Amino acid sequence: MLAQLQAQPQFSCQLCALPLTSNSDYCGQCLAHPPDFTHTLACFYYQFPLDYLIGRFKFERCLASAYWLGKAFEDHLRQHHARADLIVPVPMHWRGLVRRGLDQTLWLGRAASRASGAPLAPKLLQKTRHSTPLHGLSRQERARTIRGIYRARPLQGQHVALVDDIVTTTTTARTLSRLLRKAGAASVQIWALARTPEH
Repeated sequence: MLAQLQAQPQFSCQLCALPLTSNSDYCGQCLAHPPDFTHTLACFYYQFPLDYLIGRFKFERCLASAYWLGKAFEDHLRQHHARADLIVPVPMHWRGLVRRGLDQTLWLGRAASRASGAPLAPKLLQKTRHSTPLHGLSRQERARTIRGIYRARPLQGQHVALVDDIVTTTTTARTLSRLLRKAGAASVQIWALARTPEH
């Protein structure tokens, strides 16, 4: 099934990896509102069968899917010589972890650490309040939902790779990269398993 996964399209935004229809450097959103992260490294285009595998991974605790996706993520990062000083997974609230039983971003963070050799820092970011799921929400609704629910521990000029499973509207990536920069990160890049088309 992994052989059927579609890699990111030829043309994509150099900042957020949004698939583009022409050879442009940046999407309209990043031109109008440049993010605090320097670029996004996304393995795959979010479509079948990847959406099925991620759903099994996130919501059904399927260890076979977790293994396959973690290996694909690790291999992709190695091929692109991904480098950072710290690997920081997008954090889950404990209530979400209890409900799901598996922290998919921590799992991917471990794969990223193996691929890059950078240490994993799972407690650098904390989610202080449980939030409603972001799936299906607009960019504005997502921004309202996650406002003020994260905090970061101090950094001392490290280059951080923020790991997530899916980049959809970049709302979470923008919020957390801004928070990490304010905490002292020299730079933030996004490493993701998948990038969706325009939300």
